[in-house]
Amino acid sequence: MPSPLQRLRHPDIVPLELSELWLNGATLWDWSQESDFLFALRQGLELLQAGQGVYSNRKPVPAVIAGFEAAYLTGGRVHKPLVREPLAGLPFPVHCADQPVCAAALAGLDWLRAHAGHGWVLDLGNSQLKLAAPGRHWVLPRDWTRLHAVGRVPAAQVPIQSRRLREFIASAFRSALVETGAAPAALLCALPARVAEDGSPAASSYPGMKSDRRFLSDALALAGLTPVPVYVLNDAELAALGALADPRLTAYGKVLVLTLGFGIGAALIHRAS
Repeated sequence: MPSPLQRLRHPDIVPLELSELWLNGATLWDWSQESDFLFALRQGLELLQAGQGVYSNRKPVPAVIAGFEAAYLTGGRVHKPLVREPLAGLPFPVHCADQPVCAAALAGLDWLRAHAGHGWVLDLGNSQLKLAAPGRHWVLPRDWTRLHAVGRVPAAQVPIQSRRLREFIASAFRSALVETGAAPAALLCALPARVAEDGSPAASSYPGMKSDRRFLSDALALAGLTPVPVYVLNDAELAALGALADPRLTAYGKVLVLTLGFGIGAALIHRAS
């Protein structure tokens, strides 16, 4: 019996797509591959805050972004000494997560304690997997020789890649079970893809993940764990959960959250009151 899958929505968090933000003839994603990415990001932040950002297809970005009062950066590419100079002097504060690699997973533990009791948080990134349990966390790099990028896999190999993704996640679960000695009562999982209302992921860099609602349940089973409730959301939404709890941001009603890693994730904190 598969674990019940639920889409997690927070009323104060708006998921966003900003990789296709258009800046000087290229997308924000294109700029993220360049050495001067942070200077392009600065320009993008200024446009978004002024309500002038457009996508590569020339459609405007969601109007709700305009006028955000602060920005929050997290993810594996966030190194505070390196981002300080390119982003200095903006007309709004830019804060960096204190633990940019694991901050989101730790915030997920707080959500689980408040809503589902003891549990684990899986933050499945494109380049590494982060798993957090109360008092402990693990980081497992993606083995690109086994888990290929989606564009390099012919259709006949997708089932093999799907199986390997399950095995990759299950290996993390087994390590956590051995080290903690306790199975989770629930699992909160952040995915590197958009997430539909039924919990189905959109396309990602993992071949076969698209529309696969069973890979998390299968990974739990491979690890010898019984079915538990599984809550899923986008990785930037999980980062925004962490930003919601950051005391530096409590005075702001609207905060733009960006995750900088293999890709660029985005979400907006828009507090109802």
